[in-house]
Amino acid sequence: MEDVENVESIKIREDTKRRLIQFRARLEAKLGRKVSLDEAISYLLDSAESPDVEELAAVLAEVRRLVKPGELTAELRRGRSEDEAGG
Repeated sequence: MEDVENVESIKIREDTKRRLIQFRARLEAKLGRKVSLDEAISYLLDSAESPDVEELAAVLAEVRRLVKPGELTAELRRGRSEDEAGG
């Protein structure tokens, strides 16, 4: 049972609340049970703080450092054109 004596209120924009509720619904579907908004927020924070996310951020920073602006996008578009052409 949740400890109601340690519950805090926070102010969030209506759009943020809508997105949080949508995320909670997806999390409930994934877990197959009801999830509180507090648990949904904790899940988001845990995900953001995981080593996988930090590692991905480091890799992306390295790619940004090595690749000229627009170069990666151009390469992805070339590859997409080749895929669509069947090559």
